[in-house]
Amino acid sequence: GDNAAGAVGVGVADAGQAMLSLGTSGVYFAVSEGFLSKPESAVHSFCHALPGRWHLMSVMLSAASCLDWAAKLTGLASVPALIAAAQTADESAGPVWFLPYLSGERTPHNNPQAKGVFFGLTHQHGPAELARAVLEGVGYALADGMDVVHACGIKPQSITLIGGGARSAYWRQMLADISGLQLDYRTGGDVGPALGAARLAQLAVHDEADRPGLLKPLPLEQAHRPDDRRVAHYAPQRETFRQIYQQLKPLMS
Repeated sequence: GDNAAGAVGVGVADAGQAMLSLGTSGVYFAVSEGFLSKPESAVHSFCHALPGRWHLMSVMLSAASCLDWAAKLTGLASVPALIAAAQTADESAGPVWFLPYLSGERTPHNNPQAKGVFFGLTHQHGPAELARAVLEGVGYALADGMDVVHACGIKPQSITLIGGGARSAYWRQMLADISGLQLDYRTGGDVGPALGAARLAQLAVHDEADRPGLLKPLPLEQAHRPDDRRVAHYAPQRETFRQIYQQLKPLMS
C-alpha cells in the first residue's frame, strides 16, 4: 500500500526503523523481522513491500485533516496560519484538550463512534489556544498509537517523519516532546510514497545485491530531540487526554 511505499521511499526497510506519516490520516509504521500482533488495540500487521520483512501500523483516522478543519473553525486563513497562531498561545490561560476523533478512531480504540471534543474552555481561550490544542491533541493521539505498537515488542532505533504535516518544524518538535522520542525529518520526506514506488520499480529490475544502494535513507534535514522540560509538561496532559476519552466514551454512541 501507500504506507509501505512511503517507507521504502525514505529508507525504512529494516527492523529497528520506523516512520510517522502526517497526512490526512496519521500512520505510525514500524518494521519487524516477523509477524507481531495486537488486534485488541487495532494494531495492523502486514507483509512489507520488501521480501522477508513485516511491518506494524497504528492508524489515526484524522490527523492533519484536523488542522484544516480547525483553521476554518477559528477563521484562520490556512493551516500555516493556524500553526503560526498556535505559537502565540497564552501559556497562562490554562490547558485545553482536543480529542481529534472527527471520523471515529482506529488505533488504539477501534471505535467508529468516537467523537471530536474540546475540553477545558474558559473566557481566557481564543483562536490561538484552540489552534495549539488541536496540534497537541493530534500529537497525543499519535503517541497513543505509537505506544501500542511498541507494546508489541518493537524497539525503534530511528523514526522518520513524512507527509505534508511534517513540513512544520514547530509541530515536529511538539510531537517529539509529546512522544518523548527523537523524530528525524529528511529532505524529500513529504513525497515518500511516490519515491518509494519508483524505488520498488528499480528493485524489480536490479539484482538483490543492489538493494542496499537503492534503499538509502534520504538526507537528514533536522533531528528533533525531546526537550526534557516539555516532556515532563506533556506527560500529565497525556494522561488527562486519555481520561477524557474514557469518561466520555459512553456518551459517544
